[in-house]
Amino acid sequence: MNPELSCTDASGKAAEFGPLKDGYMFETSTGLSRKLLSPPTCPVLEALGKKLSFEIAVGLNGRVWVNAASPDTIVVVANAIMNSESLSTAQQIIMVENLLKNIQ
Repeated sequence: MNPELSCTDASGKAAEFGPLKDGYMFETSTGLSRKLLSPPTCPVLEALGKKLSFEIAVGLNGRVWVNAASPDTIVVVANAIMNSESLSTAQQIIMVENLLKNIQ
């Protein structure tokens, strides 16, 4: 059987989320997934969101799903997230700026 990835709220109900189609799913550490979900907004996601349009779903189990109109955008977002774990806030912002320079 193929696994099915779906997005639910805290009570386990689909609540207008439903199955996650297309996009790219990858695994991170549970620590990174908590950073992505916790306030204030994660610096990587904030910096990427200022320049790129994408959707993201993050699970506490470390699974992250990213979707965008362009495959290039999906790759940039996934790489930025995966590379951000051991970087400081300032280093994360610099990394995102460098990634965005390379795709424009």
